[in-house]
Amino acid sequence: MFDDLSIYHRERMVYMNYYDLAVARKSVRSFGNKKIPDKIRQEIEDYGKHCECLTPGTAVEWRFFDGDILEQLSGCAGYHGFMVEAPCYMILLTEEKEHCLENAGFAGEDMVLKLVELGLGSCWITILDGEKLKEQLGIISDKQPAALIAYGYEKPELGTLRIDIKSPSNIHLKQRSGLIAPKLYIEDAVYEGAWGQPSQIDLWPRNSNLYRALIAACCAPTALNRQPFRFIMDGHQIYLVILKDEMTTQENEGLNTGIVMHHFAMVMTRQSGLHGTWNLQPETKDLGLPEGAYVAGSFEI
Repeated sequence: MFDDLSIYHRERMVYMNYYDLAVARKSVRSFGNKKIPDKIRQEIEDYGKHCECLTPGTAVEWRFFDGDILEQLSGCAGYHGFMVEAPCYMILLTEEKEHCLENAGFAGEDMVLKLVELGLGSCWITILDGEKLKEQLGIISDKQPAALIAYGYEKPELGTLRIDIKSPSNIHLKQRSGLIAPKLYIEDAVYEGAWGQPSQIDLWPRNSNLYRALIAACCAPTALNRQPFRFIMDGHQIYLVILKDEMTTQENEGLNTGIVMHHFAMVMTRQSGLHGTWNLQPETKDLGLPEGAYVAGSFEI
């Protein structure tokens, strides 16, 4: 994935600080009316043609829309009836093949971090019915909608709109103010050698590439803020473990995985200039995983 860099990607390595962008990113669900300049919108659309992918052999395409499609999104996307109202939306379509959802999550989060760099806020939105979404928006394509992202300038306000989850059918948005804790503390996210075995990560230098990559991964957004993933370090391998979660659909599980992989890989490679990629082949080593958990990929460090 990263061994043969194009001139475009080499230039991006100079400008995009993936660690800072990953840590700064937050889900925005309340947008202002400030118009995105045409020059910025064009930059976003151009970026979509070159965004990073997990599996470059999987064809994807972006479609961009103004906020006037909100009514058409009803019943096609959202959080159990709630839809984020935004000035703009983008949809990522993918061909259907192995790991296409992980790839969509990876590519979509690359776009999200570009939005952060441009001073824009964004929010991943669950797609409920891809075929209906295509029909409602008049999308003609042989590819299927994999990701919907709302974006625009964040509305200035004292509090932050957060998802409050009681059960799969009882999800509300609440206004919160003050400091919001990190999504997943790194000490709770990383094991060493096998599942449940504590790591010595608290002794690592805070400026090491691996430590910063794991911090970035722990800041990754996941559906309903469930964070159903952990890492296991074993020698020169880092394993990404996905946990069984009743509130996470199969589609969102794939997107979650790609998003987490993106945060980790971009800091480990683009940020530092090192080479590396996620190996998505099934893992046969016994890591003592809990029931329902599996290794989504491994990364050699």
